[in-house]
Amino acid sequence: MSTYKAIAGVSATVKNLLRDRMEDQVPVTIAPPDVTVDAVSGRRVNLYLYHVTENGYLKNQEIPGHGYPGAYGHPPLSLDLHYLLTTYGGSDTGEDADREAQEILGDAMRALHDFAIITEDLLQERIGGTPPMLDSSLLGEFEQVKITLQPATLEEFSKIWTALPQANFRRSVAYQVSVVQIESRRTRRIAMPVKTRRVHLTTLRRPEITAVYRTPTLPGEPIGDVRVKLLQQLTIEGVNFMAAKTWVRLGHLEPIRVTPLGSDRIQIAVPDDEYLVDADHPVPRPIPAAQQLQPGPRVVEVLTEVGVEAVEGGLDLGTVVTRQVTLYSNQAVFILVPEISFVNPVSVAWAALPTALLSLTGKRLYRGGMRSVVLVGDVSIDIRQPVPPDPWAAPTETTVEAPLVTLATAVPPPPPGGQPYPVRIQVNGAQSTEEGITLTVTP
Repeated sequence: MSTYKAIAGVSATVKNLLRDRMEDQVPVTIAPPDVTVDAVSGRRVNLYLYHVTENGYLKNQEIPGHGYPGAYGHPPLSLDLHYLLTTYGGSDTGEDADREAQEILGDAMRALHDFAIITEDLLQERIGGTPPMLDSSLLGEFEQVKITLQPATLEEFSKIWTALPQANFRRSVAYQVSVVQIESRRTRRIAMPVKTRRVHLTTLRRPEITAVYRTPTLPGEPIGDVRVKLLQQLTIEGVNFMAAKTWVRLGHLEPIRVTPLGSDRIQIAVPDDEYLVDADHPVPRPIPAAQQLQPGPRVVEVLTEVGVEAVEGGLDLGTVVTRQVTLYSNQAVFILVPEISFVNPVSVAWAALPTALLSLTGKRLYRGGMRSVVLVGDVSIDIRQPVPPDPWAAPTETTVEAPLVTLATAVPPPPPGGQPYPVRIQVNGAQSTEEGITLTVTP
């Protein structure tokens, strides 16, 4: 199994190859080019790992032959290593000082060219016992060590040497060594084995929603309004709603069992703080506060349960059985709006506006993490938690207080008979729909 030692193992392997296969044996060091290596001077070859990249081709691939074939999650880390190979002559000041370094460079490049792929059966010849060329941390790995000369430009080399201010520029070559894999230590998951072979087929199609809107209750009400209050009815139109069992899921609530009015229509009341009685539950059930529907866009989904025939068994012809499967529709959206029951006061004198508070009572008026705005005419007033010396009470889902000081600076003085302004509230982008709720500003 490849471990974190695999990167250093590749460097050691390339070092072994150069020491063993170069005709002119010189020391091989693994160090930054700008440092003086202890006990080594003069002629040498230096390997410097200057760049490490992830191999995108093997990013999500398991190591063949490692682990259970059905395991998944946390594949190994596959890396490409980029080395800078630099050679040094015996002296930097002699007449042919660089020529000696060039000969060493050619010798090293020839060795890496002849043995571009290092396998486990490649043995060292100059060391007693003929140990393998590969470092011990790489033995038994599926991926082989492959060495490739990289076509780096003078500009690219200049950037590397410029980053080493204490070293003089020397001719170098770049090599890529791939692929080294480091296996993850996190536990991999293994899927459960197939216990019973089963093939099933149905000609029934899943339910499909084409429209969702508030159910009209009065003559002349428009059809298609997606704004809905708590406890109002939703009409869901579509196809394939009739089934042995049909449910509707609203937002993140549990699916609610319904009886479709037909294959193309369902009506359901939007619950407040408890689930209504349905075919699966003979008594109401409370909805936890954290799961209750809040103002804003909410998803609607229809689920149907149908019986399908299946063939199951071992390697024989199998037996025909009937099983129930659940089909899921596409998702549609309605807008749950906050609701205002009444406001207090219903009128306020113009002179009292700077210190007056407008109290709203209703449902879903405020929720932490959602923006609530009271609208008086075309003036918006943000609802926020009070801090001293704010005079208003802390907002709740059923009551909020808005200071009217903003209104005093935004509207003109009222006429003698007073000026009514419609009052609304907007929570999470959804605006209340009540009409006739006003605040009258009197002289």
